[in-house]
Amino acid sequence: MFYDSNAWPPAPGGFDPPPPPRRLDAAQERTLMRIVGVMLVVLFLGPFAGSSVVDAVVALVRVLG
Repeated sequence: MFYDSNAWPPAPGGFDPPPPPRRLDAAQERTLMRIVGVMLVVLFLGPFAGSSVVDAVVALVRVLG
């Protein structure tokens, strides 16, 4: 398929619709990034260290956090 820019003219008055509201606030985004970071560390550390080391790191994070 191709995009035909002449198919839909711009809105009257030249104004674009307002952008949609953000779905995550700053705290939720920070938490999500921490989870993604931990999963990436586990992804790369797991095959080299084994699951027992990953379990120990998770237990350490739970105690400290």
